[in-house]
Amino acid sequence: MKFKIILFTLTALYSTCQSQRRNDFPDSDKIPNCDLIKKGTFSRDEKGNSGFKVKFNNNKMTEIYGRKTVTIESDIKMLSKCKFEAEIKNIKTKYKMLDSLFYVGKKTEYEVVETGKNYIIYEYWCNEGKNICSEILEKK
Repeated sequence: MKFKIILFTLTALYSTCQSQRRNDFPDSDKIPNCDLIKKGTFSRDEKGNSGFKVKFNNNKMTEIYGRKTVTIESDIKMLSKCKFEAEIKNIKTKYKMLDSLFYVGKKTEYEVVETGKNYIIYEYWCNEGKNICSEILEKK
C-alpha cells in the first residue's frame, strides 16, 4: 500500500513539473509554431542597455547585443522541428573580448519551447553547460 502511495505521489509530481514550463502566457500556442525561426526578427529591450536582437533567415541566425556592440553570425542546423544547433561562423565586436564564451566554431543547441502571436521562447545550455537559460523575445 505504501508503495502505491509513493508511486502515485511521484507520478503526480513528475507530471506537474513537466507541464510548468509550457504555455506560461495566456496567448501562447498550444503547439509551438517553430516555423517562426525560419525567418523573423525578435528582440528584448533592456533599460540602460540597448537590448538584444535575434534575426533568423534561411538557416542563419544573427545575434546583436547592444547597439551592434557585438554581432554573432551563426549557421543553423535543424535537429528536429523545434530544435536546432547554431555554429558560430563570425563575430564582429567594437571592443576587444578577452576570454570570451563566444568563439568561432562554438556550437549551441537551442529548443523552441513556446510561441505566441508576438513572441518566442527558446532554451539552451549556458554558463559552460551548467544551467539552462531561456530567452523570451518579442517579434519585431
